[in-house]
Amino acid sequence: MESLFFELGLVIISAALVGAVSYYLRQPLILAYIAAGILIGPFGFGLVHDIETIHIIAQIGIMLMLFLVGLEMNPERLKNLGLVALATGVGQVLFTGGIGYGIAYAFGFPFVQAIYLAIALTFSSTVIAIKIIYDKRDNNALYGQVAIGVLLVQDIIAILALLALTGFKVGSFSFDFVHFGLVLAKGTILFTLAIIVARRLLSYVYNKIATSHELLILFSLAWAFLVALLSEKIGFNVEIGAFIAGVSLASLPYTFEINAKAKILRDFFITIFFVGLGAGLVFSSMGPLVAKFVALSLFVLIGNPIIVMVIMGALGYDKRTSFFTGLSVANISEFSLIVAAMGLNLRHLDVQVVSMITIIGLLTMTISSYMMVYNNQLYNFLKPLLNIFEFKNVKTKLSTKKFGMQNHIILLGCGGMGQQILDQVKEFKDEYLVIDHDNSVIKDLIKKGVTCIFGDIEDAELVNELDLEDAEIIISTLPSPEDNFFLIKHIEKIPHNKRPIVIVTADTGREGLALFNKGADYVILKPYLGASHIHDINKQLYGLEEETGLQLVQEVADESRGKFKSDQDYAKVLNNLNKLRLAEIRQKIGKGHIVLKPKAK
Repeated sequence: MESLFFELGLVIISAALVGAVSYYLRQPLILAYIAAGILIGPFGFGLVHDIETIHIIAQIGIMLMLFLVGLEMNPERLKNLGLVALATGVGQVLFTGGIGYGIAYAFGFPFVQAIYLAIALTFSSTVIAIKIIYDKRDNNALYGQVAIGVLLVQDIIAILALLALTGFKVGSFSFDFVHFGLVLAKGTILFTLAIIVARRLLSYVYNKIATSHELLILFSLAWAFLVALLSEKIGFNVEIGAFIAGVSLASLPYTFEINAKAKILRDFFITIFFVGLGAGLVFSSMGPLVAKFVALSLFVLIGNPIIVMVIMGALGYDKRTSFFTGLSVANISEFSLIVAAMGLNLRHLDVQVVSMITIIGLLTMTISSYMMVYNNQLYNFLKPLLNIFEFKNVKTKLSTKKFGMQNHIILLGCGGMGQQILDQVKEFKDEYLVIDHDNSVIKDLIKKGVTCIFGDIEDAELVNELDLEDAEIIISTLPSPEDNFFLIKHIEKIPHNKRPIVIVTADTGREGLALFNKGADYVILKPYLGASHIHDINKQLYGLEEETGLQLVQEVADESRGKFKSDQDYAKVLNNLNKLRLAEIRQKIGKGHIVLKPKAK
């Protein structure tokens, strides 16, 4: 007991220390946990010896992870996946699996090991991809939505793969169809009963205890463990049982709360899992396999994005969306490591192969993280080579050439906030143009008779076609700061007397101040102001009472000299700068230097 406490303490301390360094270097924490395991394991300082016990504790983390994956399987969300997510997800798994098996078999791996390697290469890290997508605030971008859908499809297939492994007995390479059929029948009954109990009984119980957050999460964990234990009794593993428990609760209105609270526990146990995984790595006999795992890693890093780009290109998506989505699957998943661990438990794989799969994960997770973070720079560098993946001319299909507009408003992005702004623009302006990068949004706008163009603001050809100097105002609701910086940089090339007024949105005060300093005329902070704020701006620009706002100059100057201690400080200064710039623009309108033409009455 004392030894276990000592080694578990080492696991947590090492994970915290290496994790802090990794966070400072902006590396994925999963990699830090594996590195911490390597340092304290036999290959490092040899501080941890009872790795098997640590793995048993870590199994709780895997169980909780699958419980949360199950919670995400809401029928409505699955229904909204769309053709592109389904086709790309399934197609990528099939092609990656097939090609991966061929590479592994060509390298001389036995049939069973080659199958495991192929399966491991097919799944991509949902944890890493979604974290980076949200960190970049690209979750509302088209590629972000497609990537999240593809990853969800992969997770479903991964669960099916784990389910299939229950058809094997320990030490046997033959698939026992009778055993698997019995287990599957029992699992189906368990799943059906779990759904019935959740909808008939648990929904009633949750209604009674929902006001106690502590009891809500405790009851949910108890349900996860109960179904997991029953699953183990009928021949499934506990991970599948936890997944069933999550699915049974997915349609209840309390999943968000459960998810938020359970993630804390999951992250704790997942940390132990990855540290234990690193501690169990064997490097001493990896020498002959270096060429093999490097080749397989390159296939994941390069082959997976190419496969995704080919599939999405065939579906009519542009090269930028396909490329960004492809980068999000350029690694192997936590599920891949779980499959490898199960293969080791079934004695289908040896420690050497499991270590190789883990190292492939380590390499691909590290490199792909950089690829996703710097996806815009990488795209601009490779753009000339990516034309071959744009099989259909989407722009010709969904866009219109020059409209001959003058003194119009251009709206970039017509999602939730953009749609509200468009409704307001229609009230006081006849001539307006919408640019969006989502096929479904454009098709909906076309049906409504809205003048629109399908395109990406970083497409230089499109920007030149727009004749931005003829517009009065450009309003950007684009979620990516890089897109807004690109827009402002292009507008700087227009002579001052012809430049349109540029209004952009930002998620933070720091980001908003950076956009203002780059040349934006007005920056709306989404956390503090809604789309209705655009209406107030346009009312002032198109003719209401005069207000110089020059009294703000000294206030802004005084605040700018101080140190900004929080994002609210940035937001406050930005708000005053916005007022100052708006007053300046209105003065120019009053003097006739800028002419804005409202809707004809």
